[in-house]
Amino acid sequence: MINRTYRRLFFLSALFLIFSLSTYAQNLYPPIGYYNDAVRFSQQNLAGSSRIRAIGGAGVSLGGDISHAMLNPAGLGFFRKSEYHVSMGIGMTGTEASGNGITGDANQTRFFLPELGIVWAKSKSDNNSGSKWRGGSFAITFNRIADYNSDLTYIEDGSNPTSLLNYLEESAFGIAKSNMDLALQDYNNGYALFSLAEMAYAIDLIKPVYGDDPDSYNYYFIADRDNGYGVPSTPIQERKQSVKTRGGQYETTFAYGANYDDKLYLGAKFGVQNVNYSKTTEYYELRNEELTYLGLAEDFQTNGWGVNLSVGLIWRPVDAIRIGATYTSPTWYALTDYYQATMARDYDNKSWDDAEYQQNQFVTDPNGNYTTNVYNPEGALLSNPNASDTGSYNGMKTASHERLRTNYNLNTPWKTSGGISAFLGKKGFITADVEYVGYSAMKINKGETVYLEGTFDAFTVPLNFEGDNFILGEEYRNTINIRLGAEYRLNPKFMLRGGFAYYQDPHKEEYNLGVDQSKQFYTGGLGYRNKKFYMDFAVIFSTWKSIDSPYQLSDNASQDGQTILIYPIADVNNTRTELQLSIGKRF
Repeated sequence: MINRTYRRLFFLSALFLIFSLSTYAQNLYPPIGYYNDAVRFSQQNLAGSSRIRAIGGAGVSLGGDISHAMLNPAGLGFFRKSEYHVSMGIGMTGTEASGNGITGDANQTRFFLPELGIVWAKSKSDNNSGSKWRGGSFAITFNRIADYNSDLTYIEDGSNPTSLLNYLEESAFGIAKSNMDLALQDYNNGYALFSLAEMAYAIDLIKPVYGDDPDSYNYYFIADRDNGYGVPSTPIQERKQSVKTRGGQYETTFAYGANYDDKLYLGAKFGVQNVNYSKTTEYYELRNEELTYLGLAEDFQTNGWGVNLSVGLIWRPVDAIRIGATYTSPTWYALTDYYQATMARDYDNKSWDDAEYQQNQFVTDPNGNYTTNVYNPEGALLSNPNASDTGSYNGMKTASHERLRTNYNLNTPWKTSGGISAFLGKKGFITADVEYVGYSAMKINKGETVYLEGTFDAFTVPLNFEGDNFILGEEYRNTINIRLGAEYRLNPKFMLRGGFAYYQDPHKEEYNLGVDQSKQFYTGGLGYRNKKFYMDFAVIFSTWKSIDSPYQLSDNASQDGQTILIYPIADVNNTRTELQLSIGKRF
C-alpha cells in the first residue's frame, strides 16, 4: 500500500507538471469540469406555493403569501394573521433525444414536497403605541427551488466516426509509461485505479509511444485505431448512453417583513440552501468483431450546504398599485463530490503487433510527409523504441476506479428583481416580475481531492480551478428572467389563476452549440379561501432544450480553418409537468 501512495504522488506530480506547462503557455490551468456544477447549481425553477406557481412565479410586488419569505421578505408585512402551510406535488419529466443517427426517449415520475412553513404575524391591531409601524411577521419555510429528477436514454447507429477510445487516448496524454506500469501492477493485485487512462491501459485499450526528446510528453495510441481521425479498424455498430439524475436543491428561510403605515413594507431573509444531486451514466459501444464491447459506467454525487442573504421592499402608493424590489446575494456553498467508475471491454481474437503498427504508422515518406494517428498536440515526430508487444487479446476484462472525494467552494450568481402588481378592485390582479441574474459572480475555489480515503495511505491533493473560472467568465453571461401572472375571483371563495415565465439561457450564443437552452413555463390553477382555511391547486408545464454527449474531445477535425466538433452530440427536448396542491390554516 505504501508503494501505491508513492506511485500516486508521483503520478499526480506529473499531472501537475503538465497543467503547469499548460498554464505557462495559456496563462491558465485546463478546466477540470467543475464549471458544469457551478452552472447546474445556479439555475432554479419556479418555486413557492401553488398560488404563486400558478401565476408564473411572479410575486415580488404582490405580498401576503408564505412564499414571500423566499421571493421578497417584505411581502410578509402584509400578514394580519399567523398561518401554517404545506404543499405536495407530483412531477413527470420526459426527454426526447435526436441527432445524426441518434434516437431515444425516456420518462420519469416523482413525488415531491415543494414547500412547508409557518408564519407568526403581529398585526396593527396589536400595536397601540400610535407609531406608524403596523407590526410585522416572522416566517420559517422550507422550499424546493430546483429538481434534478430525470432519465435520458438514446441509441446512436454508429454514424459518428469517433469512439470512447479517442477520449481515453486524450486523457492519457502526458502520463509516463512507468506510472502506467505501476497502475497495471495495482490492477493485477486487485486494486482500484485512479483515472480512466489507467483503467484503459490496464485492460489493453491504449498503448504508449514516445518522442525523440526524453523530456517531452508521453504519447498514447489506441490499440483499435486505423487510418483517419477516430476511425477504429472495426466500425461501431451501435452505441448507447443512459443517464439518470436524481435529487434537488432546497432552501430553508428565516425571514421577517415589517409594515410601515400600510404604504411601505420592508423585509430581510437569511437562507440556508442544501444540494443533493446524483448522476449515474452507463455507456457502451458494440462492434461485430475484435473489440466487440466497450463500456463505461460512472457514478457521480454532490451534496453540501450554502447560505445567502436577501433584502426587499414593497411600496403601495395607492391601494390598486404595488411596486416591489428585492436583492439576493450569491449563495456561498461548501460542496463535496464523490466519483467512481467501472470500465469493461470484450475482445474477440484481437491480434496486435507493435513493430508492424510502428512501421505502418510512424514513418515519413520520401516527400517528408509524416503519418501518425497518435494524439499529438505538440506535433512532435514520434517513434516507438519499445515496439515489442505482440499477441492476441480475447475475452472480457473490467477495471474499477477508486472512489474519490473532492471538496470545494462555490459562489452562485446574485439576483435582483423588480415587480409591479395592479389590483382590479375585488375582481383580482395582474402582476409582473423582471429578474436580473448575475452569472458573472459564479466562482469556484479552495478545492482538494482525497485519494485512498479510509486507508492509512490516504492523501490529499489541492486543485486549481483557474481554467474552470475562465470558462465561467468566457462562456456565460448575465441573464434576464420574466414572470407574468394574473388571478381572477370567480366568487368570494374561488379564484382562477394563470401565468407564464421565461428564463433566459445563460450560455453566450457562440458557445451554446446552436441550441437555445432557455426555459419556458406555462402555469395555471384554482384557489379556495375562507376565513381560516385555504387550498390551492396548480399545474406547471415547462419545456427547454439541452445537449448531451457521452464524451467530449479536445482534438477535433478541422475544415476550412474551422474546428468541427465530431464527437456524438444529442439534442434533447425536455418537458416537465407538475401537479401541486397547497393547504394552509390560519390561527
